Amino acid sequence: MKENFTKTLEREGKLSDLDNRAEELRSMGQTFTRTSRAVAQKQRVRHRCWCLVLVGLAVGLTVIILIVVLVLWLGGTSNTPPVPPAITRATPGED
Repeated sequence: MKENFTKTLEREGKLSDLDNRAEELRSMGQTFTRTSRAVAQKQRVRHRCWCLVLVGLAVGLTVIILIVVLVLWLGGTSNTPPVPPAITRATPGED
């Protein structure tokens, strides 16, 4: 009977150790979950910033290209020949 009692006490001690380990693992799991959520949020923000930068660059390049095309199209398609400079004759006695 004494052996059974000592075995029961040993089992109780082992169970309390297992409970302590389980609680530690639970708290470590919660910490890991919080950390992984924070890292994921940070990555989403970083990705969003890069997307905004790329969209801004694309819009800027499009505007520059449109301006260049409009300047070349409006300024370079003049079909009228250049006007020659007016020839003036000096009248005798004017100098």
